[in-house]
Amino acid sequence: MPCSPRLWAWLLEYYGQAGLAEYLRAQEEFDFDLHYVCALFSSPGELGCPPVPALPGVTYRREQRTEDGFTVVRRVFRTPAGELTDETRFPPRDRRYGIGPNPRRTEYLIKSPNDLPALGYLLPDPSHADLSFYFTAERRVGERGLVLGEINSPLTHRAGDVYPLRELMVASLTDRAFFDELLGLYHRAMMAEVRHALRAGVRHFVANWYYNSLSAGWSPRFWEECFAPQLAEMVAAIHAAGGTVNFYDDGKCMPLLEILAECSIDVLQTLTPPPVGDVNLAEAKRRIGDRVCLMGHIDLLWVIQRGTPAQIEEAVRQAIEVAAPGGGFILGTSDSIRDGTPLENVRAYFAAAHKYGVQA
Repeated sequence: MPCSPRLWAWLLEYYGQAGLAEYLRAQEEFDFDLHYVCALFSSPGELGCPPVPALPGVTYRREQRTEDGFTVVRRVFRTPAGELTDETRFPPRDRRYGIGPNPRRTEYLIKSPNDLPALGYLLPDPSHADLSFYFTAERRVGERGLVLGEINSPLTHRAGDVYPLRELMVASLTDRAFFDELLGLYHRAMMAEVRHALRAGVRHFVANWYYNSLSAGWSPRFWEECFAPQLAEMVAAIHAAGGTVNFYDDGKCMPLLEILAECSIDVLQTLTPPPVGDVNLAEAKRRIGDRVCLMGHIDLLWVIQRGTPAQIEEAVRQAIEVAAPGGGFILGTSDSIRDGTPLENVRAYFAAAHKYGVQA
């Protein structure tokens, strides 16, 4: 039975880095099945304020200052359709905020529907992106694992980073024309990225949809009406080229199981159990296990980080017992094993996977 936990946060603490070299090093040390994810594209509106590529007709200025130990980044985009600005606060990288602290957006690029024409100028042409790093990673990994290209949903690090997610939920009910135009703009951008990646030769994808999660506040009904058609179009394009789609949502998902299966995803992760998520693994296996490979499930916080080695072993044993028979299960985690997790607990997780996985 495959075992492929999410590890980046823990590796960042354990080795000091969390790149491909560290994943391969960890594979040698702990003996697991490597899934290495490469983010293929970035969006100028992303929360992390990535480098901005040349955008036709756009001038860009970045200003930086320090306030109360926080780095504050202010950005100004001047486009033929108007000016857009945002501001983001980055916490200091110390143990008070954890090893990978999240920034916080205090001003969003989009203030009203009137800003959407300008936003259209901030969408890079994906055909100009150099994806050679992905194929370099594939060659380095070889037969030791699987390298996947990550594509974000129209919401994830796109619409949800240029306009407040809570206000997007309100707009979906009170200003549907604005909501549909914003999501449609990023859906087209997502599909353009998929097509370019496929032309370049990428075949295995992670679909990052956690901003669309029920845990973020969206409803199953809205998922079926709005999000499922977007996901299904993405999956169909990838399948037509002989590729696979690993769907990522680390929140609640039990009411979505059949909807996701009907979108024809190949893998569903992370199957987060209560209290953070809602996944009953046995029920998920019964409902969609014949159509979708299930991946993940072991709680990173209450089991792996704060539990005992005995509790970790029991959680792994139970997961394998209910989900591994008949195949279609990859033992993993509810998200990345976190910094601060004792080494003995990480070793206990892998030891249990080796002990029970070969008996399934």
